[in-house]
Amino acid sequence: MPNVKIVIIGAGSTEFTPGLLADLVAHPHLSGAEVALVDIDPDAVETMTGLARRLARERGATLRVAGATDRREALPGAHFVTTTIAVGGAKGWEHDVRIPERYGVYQTVGDSVGPGGVFRALRHVPEIAAIAQDMEELCPDAWLFNYTNPLSAIVRGVHKTSSIKCAGLCHGVLHTRDVMARDLGVPHHELNVIFAGVNHLCWLLDVRHNGNDVYPAFREVIQAGKNAPPASTTDDPYDTFQKVSAMLMDLYGLYPSPGDRHVAEFFPFFLHKEKDGDRLAYGTQGGLDMTNAILAGKEDERESLREQAAGRAPLDEELLEDAREGERLVHIIDAIVRDQPLPELAVNVRNDGLIPNLPGWAVVEVPGLIHGYGVSGLGVGPLPEAIADVLRQRIHQQELTVNAALSGDRGLAMQALMADPLLARVPVESIAAMLDDALTVHADSLPRFVHAASAPIPV
Repeated sequence: MPNVKIVIIGAGSTEFTPGLLADLVAHPHLSGAEVALVDIDPDAVETMTGLARRLARERGATLRVAGATDRREALPGAHFVTTTIAVGGAKGWEHDVRIPERYGVYQTVGDSVGPGGVFRALRHVPEIAAIAQDMEELCPDAWLFNYTNPLSAIVRGVHKTSSIKCAGLCHGVLHTRDVMARDLGVPHHELNVIFAGVNHLCWLLDVRHNGNDVYPAFREVIQAGKNAPPASTTDDPYDTFQKVSAMLMDLYGLYPSPGDRHVAEFFPFFLHKEKDGDRLAYGTQGGLDMTNAILAGKEDERESLREQAAGRAPLDEELLEDAREGERLVHIIDAIVRDQPLPELAVNVRNDGLIPNLPGWAVVEVPGLIHGYGVSGLGVGPLPEAIADVLRQRIHQQELTVNAALSGDRGLAMQALMADPLLARVPVESIAAMLDDALTVHADSLPRFVHAASAPIPV
């Protein structure tokens, strides 16, 4: 196995980095890789490098770990770069959720579509495009794998501005497959699924067990859940009956992934308060509750990781499991380096005819094949036209968002917001005020939008 250098930018991510490190030290072919952990927060770098070294010691791995606050120090010689950044941190995410709420617009996550997705894209697209441009200079042959949301917009932004090889990765489809297998009573590794669409709205085209079509059986499971929704045994909204997804399957004929927490944000019909109540309708309140809980628990999570990194607390048991596979990056890197073909349930790549009735330049989520040349998406054929129309609308709205992010053009940002279905019933003056609120609170993270908040309303 040749020496492999992996750079993780945004290494302070409490959601992704610990799992990526655990997968690395447990992997038989990559446990001796060189890993550079990059974050603008020195405390995060210290914590994650300490965690990586402790994991390596306890697993008997020879992982070589370095930390940096300047990515340009880490990028030379990199073979693989992954981005898990959060410009503005948890507080920035909270603003993305709370600002629209003040105008009566509710989101369950606010990180991919909706006004929160636009605001996050304005911060993230330019930064990751700049990372790709640094890669062109310092490691031009490296692959860039992006986990940061809004994933589709970010990968599109890289494709528009850079020659770097870039794909987006998300575990949503993997999670949906596992829940489906549980509900069908079969081992998850025996269930073969084909999903296609865009990130966070991917549609189940085919599902088989031992070669047999089990879509009819899955439809029966969903119908039974509609008739008598099962009680949840956890606080995880992904583990409850997905009412919105079930309704969409009735309406469009196919089941969407990765669960109502993300799927509902693509449609304006579901995210409103119940009549005579203060909770979101259609069972979507659990998704917002999860977001609120994540935001409230971020500092506790960071402190727990600090204690583990310093050796003052035992490592989380999940970090010591042998077959986590929650983040597929390590398996993908191994397949590329060793040129061992590996099928993947979902990769986010340029369409180029993989879904013929979506734009060729769009970033789509489709099954993929990993090999020595990198990542190849697999063609799935045209989607049902009603579904394709929903996706085309979002693709074109995200293109406006990407252009606004790259240019710092407030007018384009307004157009992107006005094209979002979640804002269809919001007065244009309120949309403009919402945008001004976001540009003001995120001003330090939006240098391209200097003085934009005082610009006239483009109507």
